[in-house]
Amino acid sequence: MQKLILIAAAALLATQASAGVRIETITRNIETKVADGGPQVVMVQDGWIRTTNAKHSNGIILKDSKVFVLDDQRKTYMEMDKATMKKTADQAGAAMKQLQDKMKNMPPEQRAQMEKMLGANMPGMMSGKTPKFEVKDTGKSDTSEGRKCRLWHLLKDGVVNEELCVVPFSSMPGKEDFQKTFRELAESFEGMTSGLPGAGDSITARNSIDGYPVRIRPFNEAGKPRGAESVVTKWVEESLPGSTFEIPAGYTKKEMPALSR
Repeated sequence: MQKLILIAAAALLATQASAGVRIETITRNIETKVADGGPQVVMVQDGWIRTTNAKHSNGIILKDSKVFVLDDQRKTYMEMDKATMKKTADQAGAAMKQLQDKMKNMPPEQRAQMEKMLGANMPGMMSGKTPKFEVKDTGKSDTSEGRKCRLWHLLKDGVVNEELCVVPFSSMPGKEDFQKTFRELAESFEGMTSGLPGAGDSITARNSIDGYPVRIRPFNEAGKPRGAESVVTKWVEESLPGSTFEIPAGYTKKEMPALSR
């Protein structure tokens, strides 16, 4: 009898350990609702995270305070801990400063071309001024894919930059501590982007919201949604094999590239 109880307890623990969560998000045109490629998939279990993207041949594993960046096309991966992230961010910041100094001495036409090419992708790059990001609860609610969510605004220098429709972590399926897990993921990206003016601040601001955005819409200067929105289409509890969070067989480790002039 005692042996049967032990076997049953072991089976229960095994079942609990294998219960993970799968989240699928698509990017689609706000007006036409036509998706741009397949879904981005986030899998969470035991505090570990694995992301895959159907459009790009890469993925990320967050495990034991380390980030593994996968290149599925080349079958390689890079490993980063907090120290590596800080070093990479410092190198990016130094390279950014060099480029800013160089652009000051460029002919007007060449400078304008560089500003057009880089300005939209690197906030604060051209002016050297770091933009200020903050979030604001609008007090309004909406529905996304059948989920009721609270509307928040991400402000950039006081102007609405994005609208986030947020649900409480406790309302989503799964037994994970989602707030802690996703905060660690956000902090990892914050560490990797801290060398870019404003990028880390944007992540910090988003991370201060108590919940998960099931829909994100960028806003234009007129304060209206524009372009493509990111929408969660599936959030389910399912069993995930341990191999989900391991480096795939046959992948070789690649060292982080050093930034140069």
